[in-house]
Amino acid sequence: MEIILSPVSSDEDTTVSVDGLVVTVNGIPYDLSVIPAGGDAQPDDNEPFFGTMTRDRVTVLYRYDGRTALPDQPTDIAEYTFDVSSGVLPDPIARKPEDVPNAD
Repeated sequence: MEIILSPVSSDEDTTVSVDGLVVTVNGIPYDLSVIPAGGDAQPDDNEPFFGTMTRDRVTVLYRYDGRTALPDQPTDIAEYTFDVSSGVLPDPIARKPEDVPNAD
């Protein structure tokens, strides 16, 4: 399944995983098998999806914590597009380096 993340700076981080036709966003599973094979659907207002959905492709509204992100993020859609059949999607956001305490 092709998952496209549409990043939006926020005060929270989104998690996305896939298991077959089930896309889980922030712990809530969405079963895409209800979309007919070869058909498409539009997301409900309370769903974390954006644009036309199919069984093979969805765009997820991907909120990320702007406090931990670098100000300049990738602009190439390829950086936010994943072909996944199972597993957790990686975080594509460029993050600020974590402060490491001195070991004096």
